[in-house]
Amino acid sequence: MKIEDIFEEWKKDSQIDNTDLDVESLKIPYLHSKWLKIMSEERQRHKGFQAKKQQLNKLLHEYYSGDLNNPDDLKQINRTPFLKKVLKSDMATYIETDSEMIDLNLKLLHQLEKVEICEEIMKALNNRNWNIRNAIEWRRLTNFGT
Repeated sequence: MKIEDIFEEWKKDSQIDNTDLDVESLKIPYLHSKWLKIMSEERQRHKGFQAKKQQLNKLLHEYYSGDLNNPDDLKQINRTPFLKKVLKSDMATYIETDSEMIDLNLKLLHQLEKVEICEEIMKALNNRNWNIRNAIEWRRLTNFGT
């Protein structure tokens, strides 16, 4: 799911019909279930990216340290032999600035943003009962004077 899709879906779900507050209150469990599922799926994708990052980190460490020089392995990862000797102290810099690692880090950050958006939506849903109750109380006070 794209961030734009999440916002578009939430734009529809966040609407509260002021004339039917009891029905809106009854929709909360459905919405909670729906967004919990979406959040769970986005968290799973995030964990998948984290696992890929760990694998890529190991692969790049082997590559830049010169341990990955078998032609078949290099062909499988679509790389040419790395002939330069990298010091241990410089290894993290090489790994973090590798284009494949940068791409994966960007995907990871994008996925984290989706998870955080879903968490905010869940907070808003948890407050919806309170908001509806407040609206009902306000109507009671303004319409009946008690």
